[in-house]
Amino acid sequence: MHSAGIRYIPLYTTFAITCVLLSRSVCLPHVDLQVYGPHIAILYASRSAQKTLDSLGHYFHTGTDLSTKLGLASASYELVASLPQIVQYFGPEKKKTWEAITMHEEKLQAILLDYLRKRNDIITIHGEQSADRLKRVPVVSFSVKGKSSKDIVEMIEAKSNFGCRSGHFYSKRMVDDLLGLGDCDGVVRVSMVHYNTEEEIERYVEVLDEVLQ
Repeated sequence: MHSAGIRYIPLYTTFAITCVLLSRSVCLPHVDLQVYGPHIAILYASRSAQKTLDSLGHYFHTGTDLSTKLGLASASYELVASLPQIVQYFGPEKKKTWEAITMHEEKLQAILLDYLRKRNDIITIHGEQSADRLKRVPVVSFSVKGKSSKDIVEMIEAKSNFGCRSGHFYSKRMVDDLLGLGDCDGVVRVSMVHYNTEEEIERYVEVLDEVLQ
């Protein structure tokens, strides 16, 4: 299972799951987005899976554990050192902290999604259209009829200090085949997080609206 498959599982969660391999990025506070934290990952492999794995390391490494078979070198020391800080960031009541984070992010994405839905004459939201925090995280992708996603991003960044991105984000088959955007330059992606403010997202919407005029 790729980390995207557990996008909605909080970092601190302890859970029971039956699987063979499970990989996830250790980003703060969401998974698999470099903008949120240290670019380092954790890999779980069941004992039965470990027994079937061939080593990718040097022939003289004879260990049978996962780190010996798949750990080709030492991990990045500075990234490993950051891991305890991620846990501390959530404080002593991690569940409450996560709840506060997701509630705030729901408000942020609601501002953008409300605007995008109102402009459904030219804008297509790709993915969940609700801002419900139980259904999505605040990473919103959309495309605009008759306009280049790359051009939209460049115009936004020329008019403001906001940063957003365009393209397929290494999901080219999905963008080309599933979303049917193979003949254009992908989607516009807006990544919000809990340290953004509602005022910032409102201003982003204003800039986007100016660009689309």
